[in-house]
Amino acid sequence: MSVLTRPRASFFAPTPPTITPRPPRRLRPTYPAFSTYKCLAVAPRRPQNFNSGFTSSYDPTLDKGRGPIFAKSNFGVPQFYPRDLKRRVDDYVVGQDRAKKTICSVIFNHYQGLRRRQHHEAQDQRLREKLQRQRHAHERDLLERSGSGYNNGGMTTPPVEDELPARSENFRQTARSLPEEIFETPSDDFCTPDDSDVPHHVKIDKSNILLIGPTGVGKTYILETLSKKLNVPFTISDCNSFTQAGYIGQDVEACIERLLIEANYDIKATEHGIVVLDEFDKIAKRETVNGRDVGGEGVQQALLKLVEGTKVTVNIKEQRSSRPTSAPANGYGSSSAPPTPPTGKVDQFTVDTTNILFVFCGAFVGLDKTVLRRVSKPSIGFGSEIRSGRSSSMSGSKEILPREMYSHLPHQPVVPTASATTSPSSGFTTASPSGGFTPLDLATPADLQAYGFIPELIGRMHNICALSPLSLDELYRILTEPRNSLVAQYTALFETYPSRLAFTRRALYAIAERAAKNETGARGLKMEMERVLAEPMFDAPMPYVLITEACVSGAEKACYWGKDGRLELERRRDEEDGRDKAGAVEEVRFEQFRQAGQSGA
Repeated sequence: MSVLTRPRASFFAPTPPTITPRPPRRLRPTYPAFSTYKCLAVAPRRPQNFNSGFTSSYDPTLDKGRGPIFAKSNFGVPQFYPRDLKRRVDDYVVGQDRAKKTICSVIFNHYQGLRRRQHHEAQDQRLREKLQRQRHAHERDLLERSGSGYNNGGMTTPPVEDELPARSENFRQTARSLPEEIFETPSDDFCTPDDSDVPHHVKIDKSNILLIGPTGVGKTYILETLSKKLNVPFTISDCNSFTQAGYIGQDVEACIERLLIEANYDIKATEHGIVVLDEFDKIAKRETVNGRDVGGEGVQQALLKLVEGTKVTVNIKEQRSSRPTSAPANGYGSSSAPPTPPTGKVDQFTVDTTNILFVFCGAFVGLDKTVLRRVSKPSIGFGSEIRSGRSSSMSGSKEILPREMYSHLPHQPVVPTASATTSPSSGFTTASPSGGFTPLDLATPADLQAYGFIPELIGRMHNICALSPLSLDELYRILTEPRNSLVAQYTALFETYPSRLAFTRRALYAIAERAAKNETGARGLKMEMERVLAEPMFDAPMPYVLITEACVSGAEKACYWGKDGRLELERRRDEEDGRDKAGAVEEVRFEQFRQAGQSGA
C-alpha cells in the first residue's frame, strides 16, 4: 500500500486516553543517617576512610570501654630492691652494714626515679601524638565539609558529594566563621591543653650522697661493686687535680668526659651514670697569701651547677686506635708497628648532668674533733664525761660518745649493747664496739661549713653517711670470706707456679692485727701479705707452702714440703690452730695471742 492509498484517520475515532503523571508521593522524613531517598545508582562515592564511623577518626591508644584490666598502669614492679642490692654487695664487702644499707637505698631510689621519669615521658609523648591526630582529624573533617580537598602529605583528597546538601551548607557557614589559624600548619610550640583526665606527674629530684670515713674502709669499693651489678657507667675522679677554670689543671667537667668515655660515647647512658668525686675533703677552703684559692673555693663554685644539673659540652679529639688488627707478636700484647697518628678531628658531645648521681668521698681528717667540740660544750654534767673520754683515733673513736647520742640515726644495730662476740669463722673472741658508731656519724652541715665548704655546695648533699673503722674481726674476715679475698688471690697465684699455699688461722689473725696498727684499713692487709709472702714467691716453685704465726712475726721462715708433704702440712696446721684428733676446735681467746703478735713489730 502506497502512501497515497493509506487510509486516513477519522476525526470521529476515539482518541487514546491522556496519561497524566501523578505527583510524587511525599516521603515521611527519616533520620538523615539512614535516609534512602536517593537511588543507589546515583549515590555519591564515599571516601575510603576506615576509621570509626561517626567521629571519622580512630585513636589506637584509647582504652575506654575495654574493661578494668586495661585501665591499669603497665609500669611494673622493680626487678630488685635495696635489700637485694645489699645481699649482692655482701658477697664482696665485709662489714659497713649501715653504710651499705644507705648507699643501696640511695642508688635504688635514684634509678627508680629515672625509670619513673622515662615512663612518664613516654606517656606524655603518646598523649601529644594523640592530640595531634585528633587535631588533624578535626581539620580534615572541616576541609571536607567545606568542599575543598584535604592536603595530607602532598596528596589531595578530591571533594566528595554530600548526601545532605542543606547540612553541608551549614557546615560551610560554620567553617567560614572559624578563625584561619585552625587551617594553618601546626607549629612546633603546640601547647597541650589542660585535661582533667591527664594526671600531673610529680618530679622526683635526685639525692646526692657524701661518704665520710678513714682510708681503706670500702667507700669507693662499695660503689664500684654496685655499678658492676647495675651495669651502669661509673667513674672515679680525684678532686686533687681540679682547679678553677683558666688555671693550670683540670676543670671539673673532666669527670663528665671520663664518664662519657666509660659509656663508650653513649650520651644517653652517660646521662644516667654515677660520678664519684674522691678526695673531696682536699678542696676545702684554704687561707692563701695571694687571696685566690683556685683549688679550693674556686672548685666548689664550679661544682655547683654541675651537681645541680647543667648541659656540659665535651670536646673529644678523635684518635685512631694504635692497636694492631692482627695478632700480637708476643704474649703481652705489644707490637712493633708504629701507632697511627691522630686525625685532628674534634667531636662535640652535649651531656645533661641533671640525672647523673654524684657521690662525694673523703677521709675528712680532723672533722671528728670539730664534732666533739660541738657536742661537748658544757663543762659540767654530760659534757664533762665526753671530755674525759679517749681521744679520737682510727681504732679508739668508736666508744668516745655514749650510745644515747646516736639513737636518732637510722639503721640501728640489732644488738644495742657492747659485748664480747666470737667470730664463727675464726673462733677468736673480740670485743665489738658499741654499735659501730663514730663521732663522724653526728656530723652536720654546720660542721662541714666549719671544715671549709661553702653552704651552697653542702645543701646539694642530701645524705651524709659515715663509715666506721674496720675492727680486727672484720679485717680477718676480709682475708678469707668475700669473693676475690686476699687469701683466694694469693692461693690462685701460687697455683700458677705450681704450688699449694696454706695459712694457719693464727697467722691470718696476726696479719690482721699488724694491718690494724698501720691504720690504713683493708689496704694494710695487702701490704702485710706482700711482706709475708715475699720469700715464698722468690723461692717458688715449691709443692707445699705453709705460713704460720711465727712466720708472720719474723721468728721463723715459711715451711716448705715436697710432693709428699700434704699430710705433714695438714698436721702442722691443725697443731697450731689448736685442733685435736677428733677435729674439735678449742676455745681460744684473742688476748692470748696479742703479745705474740706484737713481738714482731
